[in-house]
Amino acid sequence: MNTTISLATGGSPPRLVESPSGASMMVDGRQLLCFGGSAYLGLGGAPELVEIGCAALRQFGASTHLPRHYGFSSGANQQAEAEARRFFGTEAAMYFGTGYLFGLVALTGLAHDCDVVYIDESAHYSLREGAHAAGKPIHSFAHRDVQDLARMLGNTLERGQRPLVATDGVFATTGAIAPLSAYAELIAPFNGWLVVDESHAFGTIGPQGRGSAELAQLPFDRLVIGGSTAKALGAHGGFALGDAQTIAQLWRTPVARGAVLGCSAGAAMTAESLRLIRRRPELLLRLRENARSLKAGLRGLGLKVEDNAGPIAAFVHEDGLQMQRIQRALWEQGIFVAYSTYVGAGPMGVLRCAAFADHTPEQIARLLGALRELL
Repeated sequence: MNTTISLATGGSPPRLVESPSGASMMVDGRQLLCFGGSAYLGLGGAPELVEIGCAALRQFGASTHLPRHYGFSSGANQQAEAEARRFFGTEAAMYFGTGYLFGLVALTGLAHDCDVVYIDESAHYSLREGAHAAGKPIHSFAHRDVQDLARMLGNTLERGQRPLVATDGVFATTGAIAPLSAYAELIAPFNGWLVVDESHAFGTIGPQGRGSAELAQLPFDRLVIGGSTAKALGAHGGFALGDAQTIAQLWRTPVARGAVLGCSAGAAMTAESLRLIRRRPELLLRLRENARSLKAGLRGLGLKVEDNAGPIAAFVHEDGLQMQRIQRALWEQGIFVAYSTYVGAGPMGVLRCAAFADHTPEQIARLLGALRELL
């Protein structure tokens, strides 16, 4: 996830990451305790994923040059899609090379089935780009505000028009969860669509870790979910998930025809990650316990963070300069948290911490103790 990092600004070269992503990382030759980013299940260096990725490269090469619209499909991509159907309990799944493509694939694919797009004001950039590419009128509604969305539908949707509501499931910067059930109820009388970017929800929330749509108990009825497999899943690529007819429609978009094949290693690792999460439910349990512990500790310091089961804990403290000072002081102690001005952060930015399944209680206590001294 992109962040504004005061540690290296202007023309300075980026810091060199020399290890897999996780709670403990090697950066610029230095061991770092990491609470930044999105390696939520701690699978960045999981041997099972690395080995199967290497095997896929040996078997398939990096990618196939025979695309889907010519009647071909990579064996690795087929594995990823089959495991996604099994894991998410849906009729159809579409694997593509990066999660950022989800907005373009989903919204352009549904352009003929909707008339007006309504998008959360803090929705991810990929959803906004998809909305513009769909070529429909776009209205932004206040962040997670059901009443504002209802008012906007009443004021802007003409008789017979079909709305499409686009939102993150878990918002990347703050960790807030969208009220999907309320959105679905609002648009049902209009035969509307709900498109949900689950990049930070896959593998983190919902009873089985299937995301915010699972948490809201939504059926795959005029619903498309998707997003990145490079966060909690520790792999690379993206998914779109829905009923068979809808996913078949998404395959016909220009984006799907021209830009979604991806790398065989990313697809194979995605498939194995979904199998691994089913085999090891303790990963999700450990993540949730660490998230509870981190958020409780931050609240104990007087900080306001989202009260949900997700792993992201973002907070504002005084102003942007003060938060950057805190970030630099933590860095000097070998701890990284993100000072973020990413989408949804607000004018001053936020300090964004995230719990991972591979954090230990001692590591969480170390962060909280350091913050206690700095605040």
